[in-house]
Amino acid sequence: MAIALGFDKPAPGLMEHKPRPLSQPVLSRSQWVRIAFIGLLMAIGTLLLEAGFTPAGEATMYSMGFVVFSLYNVITALSSRSETASAFNRDIFSDRSQLMLYGLALLFIIVPVELGFPRFLGLTSLTGNQWLLCIGFAIALLLVDEVVKVFMRRRRRQGQPAPALAVSTSA
Repeated sequence: MAIALGFDKPAPGLMEHKPRPLSQPVLSRSQWVRIAFIGLLMAIGTLLLEAGFTPAGEATMYSMGFVVFSLYNVITALSSRSETASAFNRDIFSDRSQLMLYGLALLFIIVPVELGFPRFLGLTSLTGNQWLLCIGFAIALLLVDEVVKVFMRRRRRQGQPAPALAVSTSA
């Protein structure tokens, strides 16, 4: 997923932004809080799903954990394309290489589970309902992150002065 993000097209107007001061940290406190919050949700969701499928056997339990955690990573990569813009946009569809990289990531989730390759992972095939449950957990994480982005957009708008109040520097 990092490769997909690394090859993503730059955001429109990126070069028009003022550079970050050297003394400013790369990640702000609010960004660290968001990362920790999403990471905590990923851990809780994975462990909750695994615990719910413990009676089905170790292989099923591990397969469910593998699938949901992998899908979480795909979702967070899609969401990380912009700190405040929604992941529900068509930008990803205009870039064929991005689609191929995300498709490859999904293939690397499906193949070990459904085809059992590589064998050393100890995964087993899942039923359709188990796949849907994993996908549902991943979508729930995306929705939570979208709600966080709504609050971040509001906060940014409130912190910026209105354009009509801008002072001209030319005298």
